[in-house]
Amino acid sequence: MPKLASDDWKEWLEYAKSDHDEAISALNRSSFKEACFHAQQSCEKLLKAILIKKGMFIPIHDLMELAQEAGVEEPLLTKLSKLTIHYPRYPDAARKAKMKYDLRYDLRIAKECVEVMRELWDALGKYLE
Repeated sequence: MPKLASDDWKEWLEYAKSDHDEAISALNRSSFKEACFHAQQSCEKLLKAILIKKGMFIPIHDLMELAQEAGVEEPLLTKLSKLTIHYPRYPDAARKAKMKYDLRYDLRIAKECVEVMRELWDALGKYLE
């Protein structure tokens, strides 16, 4: 496990905010796959920022596992589990992760992803400000 500086969580938070803003921007310009990807990335980086602030770093992409470690509760925990499928950027990475990559992205799916991201920020973002 890598050695972490006491303020490394701030850098993770900065990246999480950038992905948050990009998810919303992508949704607004109808780039649905990008909106889902950046929503997932924002959640992952926000959760990792929280864990790093607590002195932990878990090098995984599974939002449910990260969220459990961060103390996220139901029903948000289950909602986050559905975002994990949006992290692979390349078809071969999706296959290796045994995830279906040919998901048909549309406005409904993108809105759901961005809404879950917003819920997580509403629930946990205040702990890092």
